[in-house]
Amino acid sequence: MKTENATGASLNQTAYDIILQQIMDRKLGGGTIIQERKVATELGISRTPMRMALARLEGEAFLTRLSERLLAVRTVSLPECLDAIGIRKLIEPEATRLATPRIELSVLEDLKGQLSKLMTRKKADLRMEWEFDDRLHQTIAKYSGNLAMVDTVARLRRTTRLFVHLKVAEPSSLSHGGNEHLKIIEAMASRDAEEAARAMYVHLDNSCEGILNKLH
Repeated sequence: MKTENATGASLNQTAYDIILQQIMDRKLGGGTIIQERKVATELGISRTPMRMALARLEGEAFLTRLSERLLAVRTVSLPECLDAIGIRKLIEPEATRLATPRIELSVLEDLKGQLSKLMTRKKADLRMEWEFDDRLHQTIAKYSGNLAMVDTVARLRRTTRLFVHLKVAEPSSLSHGGNEHLKIIEAMASRDAEEAARAMYVHLDNSCEGILNKLH
């Protein structure tokens, strides 16, 4: 694959997007060594934007550093994944409770519209559904008004997402969680903070159960 006629910033983003997608598509499994020179050559990208893309992926915990010159795709264990979900079950309902009176109704309507389109698609698009899942959870964290929650939720979600994509045999469509997402959005739109927090907890609890069921 070659990339041409792009600025350094766009090459950085292109390299980031391609490598992240290869991780999520399991073309780069957990523990896979990332060779900067080789990947840069394959993508037709100079080493400076490639180095920046890899540094970003490392900072976001998709890659882990083995030595000064070696990076590898991060491996997430089942206990680590379950611990992350456990912490999310403590934090995200509270984030939802805090966000409910703060978030604009127009933002919730936009999220509901995006969700409706996903739920009515004839064919599931796993990537689009993960993107919506990210957008919903991060938007709620943002409107909690607590920057520590925003960073923590993002970090924990990366851990659970990596485990699901790399370890679960057949990651299924997230459409089964559409109704749970809808309950969260509608409770927030009604300004019912307690119900929204409960809906978030149920969603995370069911997500955990779904992961365990897929492994058995």
